[in-house]
Amino acid sequence: MMRFITRKKIITTFVVTLIIINLIVAAFLFFDIQLIEAPETTIKIDILEINAEEAVMQTTIDVLNPNGFELITKNFEILASTPDGKEVAHVSLAGEGIPPKSSKTFTANVAIAFDGGNPETLTVKMTGSVGINIGFIQKTIPLTINIITSLENALESFASPSLNIRAKFGELKREGVDLSGTIEVYNPNKFDIYIDTISVVIETETGENVGNLEIAGGLLLSKETFELKSEGMLLLEALNAKTLSINMSGKAGAKIAGINQSVSFSTEVEITVPDISKLLDSEVPTDLVIIGDYKITLKGIMDYIILEINNPNKIDIELKDIVFIVNRIEDGKKTLIAETDLEEGIVKAGSVGQFKGQILLPYSKLLSIQKGRLLPDELELTVRARIAIPGINQSIRVGVSGVQDFRLFK
Repeated sequence: MMRFITRKKIITTFVVTLIIINLIVAAFLFFDIQLIEAPETTIKIDILEINAEEAVMQTTIDVLNPNGFELITKNFEILASTPDGKEVAHVSLAGEGIPPKSSKTFTANVAIAFDGGNPETLTVKMTGSVGINIGFIQKTIPLTINIITSLENALESFASPSLNIRAKFGELKREGVDLSGTIEVYNPNKFDIYIDTISVVIETETGENVGNLEIAGGLLLSKETFELKSEGMLLLEALNAKTLSINMSGKAGAKIAGINQSVSFSTEVEITVPDISKLLDSEVPTDLVIIGDYKITLKGIMDYIILEINNPNKIDIELKDIVFIVNRIEDGKKTLIAETDLEEGIVKAGSVGQFKGQILLPYSKLLSIQKGRLLPDELELTVRARIAIPGINQSIRVGVSGVQDFRLFK
């Protein structure tokens, strides 16, 4: 019995001692809380993702405990609000203990939606409490940190669309050259954007405007390519240029985290001046026919020539530098007999034109008694000319030849 009483006294004394120690410590904490060094808190804010409806903000909180005893954290909350006090995000973090002389990292992702507003700044407020546990006594102090962050960098994530144009030149007409344009537009953003009408201006190297296109825009899905098409006309004067430049400009709009944003874009590309040989109607040939009317004279044979040309195009063409050549051919060798120029002129669109001239074929060159023959093996008639568009520097060299075989008469 005495042993039980003694043990009971010992336990009672021990418990009383602990209570006294806790009361002393508690009193110390209540009256000398300033002896606890405040934790060093660092907050980092990053925008992880941004789309049409919201921005995802990552808040990283590093808390360093400089004390020689463990700190506890409680009731950490993060509140994001606009300058007018509108709350746009709220998240809570679970409290944890921070060992002495060490740090703890708290991370939270917050979704923010601005619902059409466009705040330039955002206030991120962190609240909570830190303190210590000693025995049965817990003492905490409130912690409040305000951070004002700019949204400019996040909203600048709206990238301009990239453009690539393909221009196709069509038929030549009196009004100009048919022009069709296809623009490939790529949206590099993580959200859909809207393209307004794209203006296309075509200029020469001297800055002269020789063509325009208006290309209707449309909705461009995220990370996708969209084709926009249009048709127009290129002035004939463009064919005199050394180079042509296509200037494209427009505006793209988007909804980013609930905020309506827009960005202007422009680009310039150079294209090769189209060759009229590729623009003239290739399905219907430009036929050239030589018609000869021969008269015998004392000096030789006079050939009254008519060059007949059919113009199937929708634009007038001009024939220049027309030359008529006559060669005799013997044993595969050509010998010039005569050469003359024909009149020049214009053939109206969709009509037939004639160009006349005459040439004398001297007997001394036409006939030969070599090898006991008067007539040559063959007689070659050739017409060469340049086809041009009135007012345009470009031209196409054309030629047509016909051979008359006299070997059957030998």
